[in-house]
Amino acid sequence: MLKSYIWGRIVKVLRPKSKTLRDLLPAEVMDQLLSMGATKRYADGQLIQDRGDRRAGLTIVKTGEVIAGNVGQDGSFLTSALLRAGETFGEQTLFSDLRRTHTLWAHGSAEITFVEAKVFFHLFDEEPSIARALLTLTVQRNYEMMNFIDSQRRFSLKARVARLLLATVDTNENQASIECRQEDLAFMLGVSRVATGKALKTLEEKRLIKLRYGRVDINDIEGVRSLISDEDQFFSVEND
Repeated sequence: MLKSYIWGRIVKVLRPKSKTLRDLLPAEVMDQLLSMGATKRYADGQLIQDRGDRRAGLTIVKTGEVIAGNVGQDGSFLTSALLRAGETFGEQTLFSDLRRTHTLWAHGSAEITFVEAKVFFHLFDEEPSIARALLTLTVQRNYEMMNFIDSQRRFSLKARVARLLLATVDTNENQASIECRQEDLAFMLGVSRVATGKALKTLEEKRLIKLRYGRVDINDIEGVRSLISDEDQFFSVEND
């Protein structure tokens, strides 16, 4: 069980609602894959895997959510991702014989299915839809990562904060309320809470957002998008 003093400091991770393996696979193939694995239920904060684990296999979040991160030798905690039902991890142990890079814990009650390598590849060789789905997910993750790295290099902090707030907003909305703390945003962007607070205040002074306790209300989503666009020197590649 993750120590409570660390668990209480876990940040909320903002990320787009991207497709999962469950979304990309035919239902019968997904059911077959799950049936070939061993499913275990985990309680909130219970350890699922350790950093450095070499178990070769595909791990699937069947129900619930999973926090991926690492605990430093000084007790610090670095959150990297929040994995939702239908998402996977451990692909590197299958295709590259690499160790698992993160420790994972259940975030609330969760069911996790582990499909051993030998069993996985038996179905993998028979069902080309699995290869297409995993390749799609890999490209999707790389795209998100490259976008994040690009924004870190090109945009001011206020624009990076704005981009992060928009990560979970539907395209047809003009107002939204994002559940997160200032320290969550600072942690995800790798900057100080003070600097993040100043960037948020700037957005608030422009009447684009309203700071609340434990959340940020976006009053003008189009205005936030315009602020980002004004700093962007390249044409947009986002889907219409």
